[in-house]
Amino acid sequence: MKVKTILLMIAILFVTLWASQSTLLKDKLNQLFPPEPTAAILMDFDNGEILYEKNVDQQLPVASMTKIMVEYLVLQSIDQNQLSWQSKVPISDEVYTISNNPNFSNVPLQKGTSYTVKELYQAMAIHSANGATIALAEKIGGTEKKFVEKMNETAKSMGLDHTRFVNSTGLNNSDLGDFYPTGSPSEGNRMSAKDVAHLAQKLIRNYPEVLDVSDKAVAVFNQDGKKPNRYYSTNLMLPNRGFPELEYPGVDGLKTGYTGKAGYVFTGTAKQSNERLISVVMGTQSKLARFEETKELFDYGFDQLAE
Repeated sequence: MKVKTILLMIAILFVTLWASQSTLLKDKLNQLFPPEPTAAILMDFDNGEILYEKNVDQQLPVASMTKIMVEYLVLQSIDQNQLSWQSKVPISDEVYTISNNPNFSNVPLQKGTSYTVKELYQAMAIHSANGATIALAEKIGGTEKKFVEKMNETAKSMGLDHTRFVNSTGLNNSDLGDFYPTGSPSEGNRMSAKDVAHLAQKLIRNYPEVLDVSDKAVAVFNQDGKKPNRYYSTNLMLPNRGFPELEYPGVDGLKTGYTGKAGYVFTGTAKQSNERLISVVMGTQSKLARFEETKELFDYGFDQLAE
C-alpha cells in the first residue's frame, strides 16, 4: 500500500512539474512579443517546421519585404539566361523620380545612364533602394505592371495564398503618386508572416547565392566615374554593421521594411552549427524592436534545435 502511495505521489509530482515547465515555456514565448509584433513566425529552414507562430495567416502590410519576391525573380531570370549580372538597365522617368525622392530608401539614379543588373540588385538587396527595384522590375517585365502580374503568378504557383502585390517595392501606392502600377491609390502589398517565411525559404533554397549579397554590411555604388558612394545595409544584426548590441552570430540576411501602415518589419535568417532558421516579425513599433525580437526568436530556436 505504501509503495502504491509513493508511486502515486511521484506521478502527481511529475505531472505537476511537467505542467509547470509547460506553463513557463508558454509564458516565455508570450513574453517574447508583448504586445507586438502583430505577427511573427520562426521556421526551421531545412524541414519547414514552425517553431513559433503568432497570427501567421493574417494578411498584413509587408513593406519592403516585398523585395524578397523581386530578388527571387531576378535570380530566376539569371538562372534561365534571360538576364546576366552585367545586363544594362536604362533609367525611366519613373525610376529617376522615385530614386531621387529623399523620403524613400534609395540610391539616386540618373537619366541617360545605364546601370548593370548587379549594381541595381545590390542597391535593392543591401540598401532597400526603391528606384533600383522598379528599374529591375521594368527590365524583366517590360513594365512594372507586367512584372507585378508575374509576382502574383509566382506567389500563386508557390501556394502563397495570403499574398497580394500591387507594386514591386512595398511602398504604399499613395506614396508612389501617379506612378503606382496596379490596384487603387489606397492599396499596398500584403502578405502573411507564413507566406513571407515560405518565400524566404524558397529563395534561399533555390538561389543560395542570395546570401552572398544579403550578408554584406555595405554596398559600394559607382556613378558615372565619380567617387564611389557607400550605402549601408538596413539589417543591423549583421556583423560589422556597427551595432554590436544587435549583432547576432550566424546572421546573413535577409530583408527589412517599413511603412506607416506596416510598421517596422524584418525577415531574418541565421545559421549556426549547420542549422538555419528563418524568422519573420511584422508590425513592430520601432526600428530596433524588430531586431531585438528576432534575437529572442533565434535564441529560442537554436536552443530547441540543440536539444
